[in-house]
Amino acid sequence: MRPSIPTADADRLARAVLRDRLGVRPKENVTIEVYPSSIPWAVGFVREARRLGARPLVHYEDEGAYWDAAVRGRAHLIGTPGEHEWALLEKTDVYVYFWGPEDQARADALSEKTWRALTAFNPKWYEVARKAGVRGARMSIARATEANARFWGVPVSRWRREVLTASTRNLEGLRRDVARLRKRLEGSGHLRLRHPNGTDLTLALVGRETHAGLGEVSPAAKTDRFAWMASVPDANVYVTVDESTADGRVVSNRTNSMYGAPARGGRFEFENGRLVRGGFASGGRPFAAAFRGGDEGKDRPSLIEIGLDPAIRVAPMLEESERGAVTIGVGNNVPYGGKTASRFASLLTVGGADLLLDDRPILRNGRVA
Repeated sequence: MRPSIPTADADRLARAVLRDRLGVRPKENVTIEVYPSSIPWAVGFVREARRLGARPLVHYEDEGAYWDAAVRGRAHLIGTPGEHEWALLEKTDVYVYFWGPEDQARADALSEKTWRALTAFNPKWYEVARKAGVRGARMSIARATEANARFWGVPVSRWRREVLTASTRNLEGLRRDVARLRKRLEGSGHLRLRHPNGTDLTLALVGRETHAGLGEVSPAAKTDRFAWMASVPDANVYVTVDESTADGRVVSNRTNSMYGAPARGGRFEFENGRLVRGGFASGGRPFAAAFRGGDEGKDRPSLIEIGLDPAIRVAPMLEESERGAVTIGVGNNVPYGGKTASRFASLLTVGGADLLLDDRPILRNGRVA
C-alpha cells in the first residue's frame, strides 16, 4: 500500500537531493528507479527534474511481480537485465534509486542461491554506470515501509520523519563539523572510548586521512570507486586506526543492521590489538558464522566513525549517522585507507559515549566537544 505523502514533502526531498546533493543541470537525463510505496516520492523527483530543465524517466519495479519471479524460479530474469535496460543506464547522467524490494523480512528468508540470482547484475551495473559518468543517490526513505517498520520494531511515522529531516538538511553545518573533526583525527595519538554501560576501549591513530559521508556527490567523489553513488541521508566522519593497537571492550547500545535482520546487545573485547571475544545477545548468528569463516585480519581493529546528524535516533540502517554515536570496526579496512585485506568486517555502535584523544575530549556524552 502506498503511504500518503504530502506533495510539499516530496517536493522538498526532491529539491534537496537533485539541486543540492547531485547538482542536476539542464538537459541531463535523470533515471528514477522505484517500487510501489515510493511512487509519491518519485513523482516529486519528476516534477523537480523538469523544473531544473532535466529529462526524467521512471523505471518501475512492481513489488508483486518481483516476488512472483523470486519464488517461482525466475529470479535469474531479474538478475540479468536486457540490453534495453543497459542502454538506459549508459545514457543516464543522474540515477536516483528508491530501495526495494519493500519487505526486508521476506528478502531475508530467501535462500542464498536465490538472492545471488536476483542480484547478479550488481557488478556490471557499477561498471557500466561508472563508465557512463553517472552520479546518483540511494534513497533510504524508501525503506521506511509498514512491513519494514514491523520487522525492525519502530514506528513507521517516526522513521520516515527522521529520514526526511536528515535528507533535506542544509549541509553547511555538517561540513563545519567534518572540518573540525578532521583536524583532531588526522594526527597520531591514543583514543579512548568510554560509556557507563561497560565500554572502555583504547585505540591508536597513525596519521591517516579521514573520510566523510554527507549524502552528496562532490567533484572529488566522482573519482572514488563508489562515492559517485551517495547514500541519502548520510552524516559521518571516519578514519582507519592502527591495526595492531586495541585493548578493552565495546558494549553496543544501538541496533546493528549490517546482517539484514536486527542484531542487538553487541560486545567486542580486544587484547593486544586482537578481537578475542565478540557476539550479540540476539540476532548474532550471521556475525558468528561470518567470523568463523573469516581469514587473516578478521580480528584486527579497522576504523572509528563518528555520526553527525541530530535527526537520527531510531531509523534502522542509519545507526552510524546518529549525532555523537561512535562506531568501532573490525576486520577489512582497505577500502577506507587501511592495511587489513580480510574477507570479514563488522561494526558496533555506541551512542552517548565519551571519546578522548590523548585525554582531550572529542565527545562528551555523545556531544561534540
